[in-house]
Amino acid sequence: MTNTNLLQAMGRIDPKLIADAAPDVSQKKDTITYERKKKNGWLKWGAMAACFGLILTAAMMALPGILKGPESVMPPPILDPGPVVSNDDEPTGTDPIQPSDAQTIIINWDNVAVNEIADMISATSRPYDPNLYGEETWEEEEIVAYYGWDLAPDYIPEGLSDGGRAVTANGIWRERATGEIVADQVSRGFLSDSWEAGSVSPSRITVTASKLGILHCYIRPDGESKTTDFGGVPVTLNHYYEYYDIYVASFTLDGVEYEIQTQRLELEELIKIVASVINVPSSGSFTVG
Repeated sequence: MTNTNLLQAMGRIDPKLIADAAPDVSQKKDTITYERKKKNGWLKWGAMAACFGLILTAAMMALPGILKGPESVMPPPILDPGPVVSNDDEPTGTDPIQPSDAQTIIINWDNVAVNEIADMISATSRPYDPNLYGEETWEEEEIVAYYGWDLAPDYIPEGLSDGGRAVTANGIWRERATGEIVADQVSRGFLSDSWEAGSVSPSRITVTASKLGILHCYIRPDGESKTTDFGGVPVTLNHYYEYYDIYVASFTLDGVEYEIQTQRLELEELIKIVASVINVPSSGSFTVG
């Protein structure tokens, strides 16, 4: 059949039959539109369900914290510093013979007076009748109870120590009849572990204390001694040279007479030692001179 015959045959078909066989274009269009809306609606509800699931998951994870309340920040661990320094002279948690970093010493050298000693004499012990007086030896506990501290300055120059030995006191005399103490001079020494080549004596510090009066080893026969102000405490600084420098600081603090002697050390070191004894506990700045 040719195309011409086909067209002629189609021309003989009843137009009504052709119209009935044709699809309803408007209905088809509505159906497509609904299917698209339906498909887009599922996508919309699916996305909403996914978001709801995420919110629900996050809420379940946060619920224990909400019920527990705000989480508090844990404080840092507290390290045990050892025994605390107290006014009852309990053992301290730090080495008392190490220099303190908290103290700043200001030295006005123009106002520092050093007395030159022309001669040196040795102290002589007081004679006591053993029938009337008894001699005692005090250990550290008794010395602390009597003087309020162990005679270890807060500042000790580097390289000097007491060798780990606690302070002891010999030559404490007490009257037998009354029990009254008549001699209470106590000393504690710190020295270097190694001596300088050719020297007969190491670098040394000696701290001496007494409530009844110290038997001083040094005198100044010519004139009156000048004092230096140590934060309001007058201190007598003496210097004597015998093959090496010897400095002696004498002062009274809280009813106790002190004498601090250094040998083979600079005057500045003696000033720091005395300042650390007077300003205890050391804090802030301390002015000398």
